[in-house]
Amino acid sequence: MTVQLENTGSTTLPLMVSVSDAPKIFGMSRSHAYRLKEQGLIEMVKMGRATMIKTESMLAYINSLPAMKPGQS
Repeated sequence: MTVQLENTGSTTLPLMVSVSDAPKIFGMSRSHAYRLKEQGLIEMVKMGRATMIKTESMLAYINSLPAMKPGQS
């Protein structure tokens, strides 16, 4: 099962992503993903020995981030 991205129409992501794949898929380090989980901002589950990030919760977090203002870096 995959999650359809809203504005692209063709790109899909898996329902869950392993924490080790998060850097290349979401552009954040594993440690940052764990910090987001500890703050209650994303959901993780265990599947056997693997720790998985629920893609829907990560996309909700990303969509909640404020846009950068002009001149902000």
